[in-house]
Amino acid sequence: MINELHGLSGTLKDSGISVYEWHKQYKPVPKATSSSPSIRIWLSEDGSVCGLESLNAEQANTLRKYGNNQQTFPAFNIAALYRITDVDRIKKLEKMETGQAKIEIAEVKSWCEHDNWIKKEKQILRCLDDCPKELAEMLSSQPSFCGSIINNLMDLCKKLITQNGGFRLSLETLIFEKLQKGENLRLMLLLLFHRGNSRRDHKADTGSNISVVLDVHNWQKYAYPVANEHTTSSLNDMLQAASLQNLNQHKTNSSSDAFGLPFSHLGATMPSVKLGGFDVTLRSMYNGQPCQYRYNKIGDESYPITHENRAKIKAALEWISNPEQKGITWEHVDRNEIVFVYPSSLPEVPLKMVSFFSNGLSKPSAKQEARFENITREFMQTLNGIPTHHKPKFFQVFTIRKMDNARSKIIFAQNTTPEALAQAAQQWTAGCRNIPKQDIGELITPFPLSVSVIANNVWKYNGDLAQGKTAVIRMKPYQGIELLLGLLSKDIRFSILHFTLSNSLGLIAYLGNFLHGGSRATDNSEVKKAKLRMNDAMLVLSFLGLLLYQSKIEKENYMEELAFLIGQFLHISDELHALYCQNKRDGQIPPQLAGNALFVAAGTTPIQALAQLSTRMNPYVAWAKQYRFENVEEKGKESWRARWLLNLFEQLSDKIASKINNDIRFGDYDRAQLFIGYMASLPITKKDGSTEILKEENSIGGENE
Repeated sequence: MINELHGLSGTLKDSGISVYEWHKQYKPVPKATSSSPSIRIWLSEDGSVCGLESLNAEQANTLRKYGNNQQTFPAFNIAALYRITDVDRIKKLEKMETGQAKIEIAEVKSWCEHDNWIKKEKQILRCLDDCPKELAEMLSSQPSFCGSIINNLMDLCKKLITQNGGFRLSLETLIFEKLQKGENLRLMLLLLFHRGNSRRDHKADTGSNISVVLDVHNWQKYAYPVANEHTTSSLNDMLQAASLQNLNQHKTNSSSDAFGLPFSHLGATMPSVKLGGFDVTLRSMYNGQPCQYRYNKIGDESYPITHENRAKIKAALEWISNPEQKGITWEHVDRNEIVFVYPSSLPEVPLKMVSFFSNGLSKPSAKQEARFENITREFMQTLNGIPTHHKPKFFQVFTIRKMDNARSKIIFAQNTTPEALAQAAQQWTAGCRNIPKQDIGELITPFPLSVSVIANNVWKYNGDLAQGKTAVIRMKPYQGIELLLGLLSKDIRFSILHFTLSNSLGLIAYLGNFLHGGSRATDNSEVKKAKLRMNDAMLVLSFLGLLLYQSKIEKENYMEELAFLIGQFLHISDELHALYCQNKRDGQIPPQLAGNALFVAAGTTPIQALAQLSTRMNPYVAWAKQYRFENVEEKGKESWRARWLLNLFEQLSDKIASKINNDIRFGDYDRAQLFIGYMASLPITKKDGSTEILKEENSIGGENE
């Protein structure tokens, strides 16, 4: 991670981009929402709590707090003051919040029986006393600190904790004053009561943290209050200056860091950055890991990085992961993984670099407004419009994954040139189109980071996903990028093909049976379910086409091979069986059609499957030979369909007979072609009686007969 981000810091410097650096212990407050607000607590000149208000999300999200997991300042977390578990009381409390019930102060006070600060009292005291002392000592050398609003707030905190009853009593007193006046009821009751569960132990049921920030009520003489982005940045500037001053006092040039700068032992952990959903430490230096002792050096000496480079690397990660850069330089792979992309030089017009790999959706969809082809075409047009001397020479791609609560790591990193990326996109599109047109819809090109979902999904034979509590993860998301860039070996591609076929067998069998005859069903729920599965099947087929293409097996050739022809033969058999049932059995189509019943067997032992199929199809073929001359035009029973299907059946029988023998066994490449052939549109019949397999456009069977 350090190497990738150090390269990015150089790119930012070369591009003239100045990144604001935050002190490593000065971290954002929790994101404010309507259900979890950030609350400002005003302190008066005597140190008592004199005001409470909920900050809007935009304002709250600009604030930061100094400290660590044990203590922070001027913002920290508290819990509701009391816990109630009685169901009737909770219901009445909810009515009070919405104004449906009048607040009786005496009654509400009678509910204040169970203290809910059983785990918070000591931590809150550290936030009001220990943390401000530590911060004041650090900033004492800064000229601007003495007359700052932060210094004044620290003095007020001293008065607050020395009052009779301290912070808690002062806060509770003001809450009841507000309730008495009927002011901001929802917020006051949120601070006062946690709705607990009587069946849970109280220590394990204290409710969610409530984020609060202390502020000076008479802030006007300081220009800005504490809870303000100007004060936030001012405090950060003082922290950075104090850290740099302390570093210079202890600096020795006894050795160099990993990038050649003079290094001295800092004795401090590497900084961390909060990404979308999890924190990332630039490098773990936990001395409990045996690898830390490999070269007899511990902590920051095991991989020396100067303070300057640490700051640059941290700033680079904060820049590339900025929420405004989402869809340009980064995108979520899933909840615990993020992909990043940056160029060797930054053009004036932002390039949506990450769009090559992901469209921002967690699941692939046929209804994507931004298709892979359109996005990559737009990207290349923008790239080609950049002057040659400003055009990036390469793109750096890497993914960071949260491994557990304490660790995150880069699991994939690769450089690629614009030319290689353009060629990869063309090959990817061609590969996903390496299948003939399908009855189920238009061809879809999945994004590289979506193909792992396609490969890992396990389907039942009824068309439902068979995922348990733990999802199957045979293919990792980043392997989709490797597949795009041509980095996967033949063996790994073959392994992916193998389990994709195994996982998707149930879906193809289910949907093929439905479309070839079951689509005439009257069960609306079943029809609706099948339509939803068409998109999933289309993605599977596109992915199979891609894997075949990357193995030099292209549709112009494999559509004349035995496996594809047998797939088509099973399709035709299904259609002929369904047409027979429509006419001779009053539309009562069996749960499984003739070809579909032998679809699984055909994937391993085709000669035995065809032998069984020929026996089953004899009565339907004999009927079709008679029915084709009936001139029936009733919808669903057209006699021309019997003539068309019978013609295809006989032509494919001849082709298959010339290619098959008793020793043939299908492997995974053959099975992929069988899948595609079974779902592909049937050939059309020309006027001269010959047939043409659809390679470029769909057609409803028999229209051109």
